[in-house]
Order: sequence, then C-alpha cells, then structure tokens
Amino acid sequence: MVKKDKSETGFEPAVDKTELVWPGKRREVERVELPFQTVETVNESRSGASAGDLLRSLDSNGDWKNRLIWGDNLLVIGSLLKEFSGKVNLIYIDPPFATGDDFSFEVRIGDQNINKEPSALEMKAYRDTWGKGMQSYLQMMYDRLVLMKELLADDGTIYLHLDPKVSHYLKTLMDEVFGKENFRNEIIWCYFGPSHVGQDFPNKHDVIFRYSKTEKSTFNFDSIRIPYSPGSVDRANRNVIGAGGMDFDKIQLNEKGKVPEDWWVGIQQATKYPGERVGYPTQKPIKLLERIITASSNKGDIVADLFCGSGTTGAVAEKLDRRWIMADLGRFAIHTTRKRILDMGARPFIVQNLGKYERHLWAAAGGKYQDYVRFILELYHATPATGFALLHGTKGDGFVHVGAVDAPVTLSDIQEALRECQANSIKKLDVLGWEWEMGLHDLVKDEAEKYGVKLATLQIPREVMELHIGDRDVKDEIRFYELAYVAVDTKVSGKKVKVELTNFMLPNPDLLPAEVQGKISSWSDFIDYWAVDWMFNQHEEKTEEDDTFHNMSQRYRTRKSPKLDLMVDNDYEKPGRYNVLVKVIDIFGNDTTKLLIVEVK
Repeated sequence: MVKKDKSETGFEPAVDKTELVWPGKRREVERVELPFQTVETVNESRSGASAGDLLRSLDSNGDWKNRLIWGDNLLVIGSLLKEFSGKVNLIYIDPPFATGDDFSFEVRIGDQNINKEPSALEMKAYRDTWGKGMQSYLQMMYDRLVLMKELLADDGTIYLHLDPKVSHYLKTLMDEVFGKENFRNEIIWCYFGPSHVGQDFPNKHDVIFRYSKTEKSTFNFDSIRIPYSPGSVDRANRNVIGAGGMDFDKIQLNEKGKVPEDWWVGIQQATKYPGERVGYPTQKPIKLLERIITASSNKGDIVADLFCGSGTTGAVAEKLDRRWIMADLGRFAIHTTRKRILDMGARPFIVQNLGKYERHLWAAAGGKYQDYVRFILELYHATPATGFALLHGTKGDGFVHVGAVDAPVTLSDIQEALRECQANSIKKLDVLGWEWEMGLHDLVKDEAEKYGVKLATLQIPREVMELHIGDRDVKDEIRFYELAYVAVDTKVSGKKVKVELTNFMLPNPDLLPAEVQGKISSWSDFIDYWAVDWMFNQHEEKTEEDDTFHNMSQRYRTRKSPKLDLMVDNDYEKPGRYNVLVKVIDIFGNDTTKLLIVEVK
C-alpha cells in the first residue's frame, strides 16, 4: 500500500526519520542555474600597488579572481554549483535573525545620518523570509543549506551564525541536512556591553554551529592555540569555576598554548573595535572570522560567505591568503564590501550580477504576473498591449516594458525589447524597473540608438509595493522618475587626462526624508564612491563580456576619510582616441555611468 500525503488523503505522511517539520515543508529544492555577468573588474586598489603586482594569484594557472556577487543567494548558490560543486573548503554564513531591520541601514548625508528603507527586492526578500513566520524562515534556510552542502569539499566545514531566538530550530535542521554525525561544535560567542535590565537576564551571546560535510574536516589545532599563563586562566575562569572548583597548580600547560573551548569570551562585538567599523549594522568583528578561517581552512583554500553583509569574511580571507566568494542581495552590502576590500590593498577581484533570470518562475504563478503588469501600467497611465512578447503596454506614441518585481532589469532584457521594437518599426520605448543591473544606466541609451529607438529608463517608485487596487486617489499621485544624472568634465594636457565630477542629481527626491532635503549643502553629498575605466572596451585582454567595467582608479569616502575627492587623472602611454567610462555610486548603493571620448595627442 502506497501512503500518500495529507493533502490527498487527509492523513499525515509516513514518518521514517527524526526531522523538523512545518506546514507546507518542501523537501525538493528548486535548482535554477543562471549565467554570471561580470560588470566590474577591480584592477587597482587604494594602496596604489602596480597592476603587475596586483595580478598575482593563488591559483597555479594564474586565472583566479575573487568574486563579489549581487543577487538572491538561492540563485547564486545554484549557479555556482556547476563550477564549484565539491570545491569550497569553508562556508561561513550569518543569515537574518528576524530582527525586523535585516535590510535597513543608516547612511550619512553631509553631517547627518538618515535611515535607508529597504529596496523593492529587499522588501520582497524580507516578506518571503518572514511572511509566514518561522515556517517561511525555515524553508528559506533549508533550501539554501541543501545547496551549500553540495558546494562543500569532502573535507569542508560550514559555520552557521545565529542568535538564541532561532538557533534551536536550525540545530535540528542542520542535523537533517548535514547529518547529526557531522556535528562538530556548538560555539557560544559571549560579548559584553550596556545591559537594559528588566525582568530577564540580558542577552549577551550568539550561537555558531560548526558542521563538517563528512567525517573528515580541516581543523588546524596549532594555528589557533592561545598562549596563556596560570594567572590568565584564573582571571578568565574565576566566575565560571569558583572557589574550590579546580586546582590551577595541577594544570599541565602545553608550551604551544591552549586550543579555545567552545565558548569564546575574548572577542567583542565589532562596535568595540572602532578602527574596523564600516557603518554596517550587523557587522561581525575581524577577530571572530580570523579564528574561524584559521581553524578550518588553509592558504589557497576557497572561503564562501553567501550572506556577506559588510564583507568581513572576504576581508579576513584576503588577509590570510585564502580565495573568497561573497554574495548578498543588498546593493549597499555589495558596495560596502567593495570599498572595504579596496581599502585593504587587495588583489584584483570581480563584481558580478546574475544574468538573465528565468521567467518560468512567473508562469508558475498563473495569472498573477499579468495582474501585476496591468497594475503597473495603470499607475503609469499606459494601456495594456497584446501580441508582443516584451512590449507590455502603450503610452502616447511609444511602448512600455515592465520589469519584474523579483529581478533587476538587465541589458539582455532591454536588448530583447529593443529588437521587438525594431521588428515592428516602433521608435520609442519606456522601460520601468524596480532594480537595475549594475553598470547599466548610461550606456543603454547608446545601445538603443543602434535599434533606432528612443529609450527612457524609469524607476518604479517604492511606495507602489504598499498600494491596493482600489486606491485611486493615491494612484494619481504616483510618479515615475528617470534614473540618476551625472555631469563630468575632462581636461587633456599632453598624455595626461584629468576627469572631474561637476554635478550629480538624484532624480527621485522621495528617497530622502523631507527634513533632510532642505539641509543638503552640495550635490556631492549624495556620492559615496566613483571610479574610472580609462580604456573602456579597449583593453587588450578581453573578458567574457567586452563591456565589462575595469576599475582602474577610484575615489571614495570612509569613516576615517569622509571627504570625497572629485578629480582623478591618468597618464596614457601613447597617443590615441580613448573611451573613458565613469561610474558613480550614490549613498544608497545605486550606480550611474557616463561615457566620455578623449583624444590624446
């Protein structure tokens, strides 16, 4: 007799093992493999090392570059498997803790701090994670842990960093995915700080689970030993052991030191180390990652962090001569990490997007996608169109393409829509999007000219996410804005070219609170970072995509150096006509580009 699921018979499915269950649990993990698009190669660090020095690699074949990837990490992990299945030596992840502010952060404008609300993609991710409470969070983690296990090498290790609100659930889940026989440690990371004393004991620890993929795993005992004396042991333990609990005179000291136990008290939160703070709310301390990476990997190993946040894992891996792969859904996280890696004088690395997203995910939702498109077209005061694949509506004498709610608009998306315009003698196209592929903005207008189409790229306002179909009054107030604008000036003297930013405009003032808008003293306050490719699409060594931005010079703000230099120069080796591409990243992590042509005589 075949036992069926409750949904078919009204009876619970047969239970043949101990596992954590929740309503609607899916055991089959969807695997979507998407191409990676390299949008930036960082060739020069802030340290000013020569390009030759920076091209050194840990890989014997010399072609490895560390990778920083923007996108949904479920899709990122699935797409990494083709190349990295069974090759990643260490995974450290610090997923959301259900705090309610997983995707919000503070940004500084001039002399003020403002709170940046989540983007549309981040809001959707938050709802997908916590929309059904613990059951949706557990499904989110289950799917990713299953795929991460496949990434790990046979001697690989995963560290899962949690807080006590969810750790007990995830311990059971880790036993199911990795096997309880591969459980190695429950590490208690204790820290100190101000306590708000109420009716409970103050919460002053996180939980870190360490699992191996198989019975063998890398663990470097000697590398993590801590020198100590009987007196230091006494001081560290007197509150735990108490009088008469242990005779310290009888401890047999090892001259190499002592391996840390599974409770760590000597490492404080990142807020206690002012020199390493980068302004990211959930930043973890360098010392914590140094211990983990030193213990469970060797030089040249691949270390991955798929919820990378401020990039501490990659920064430490870089320092300890490990290779790294990091990913995050937040643009601000990717931008913060890029600056952090640059600031430490790192080897070249690449910034990637996921390429074309699979639209079959929408088809599976039945008519919901069409409802969404009609809703956006109505807000834009456009009329739905039929008979086209990517042209969703008409407005005036042009057509409209509506970008997905769960993916950024890519160059590939726009090219396909432009081809459809060309085939139908359409001369005007408006593309509406929530998020935009990194490095897309300015150059896509040049791309449209090749098809004989006048293109406008407009931001779908964030407040649309909160609207209901019946909100007619609110709909009339919704405005769609063109993307950001940057003005650049160039000066050529002999073989030296100077590039200077002269203006920058955020098109949507609603990004800023009303009380802040009137206090901005300069347009440059909106810029956090900018970089220049002095030979865009003219480099001798072509990458997979000829239009990759090579970051050859950059200027940016840090907490130590908040002032932004608005000029940078370059000495060309020989005369010629050069494409100079300038990329500006605003304080929210969004990027805008500007292409210049200079003649060096």
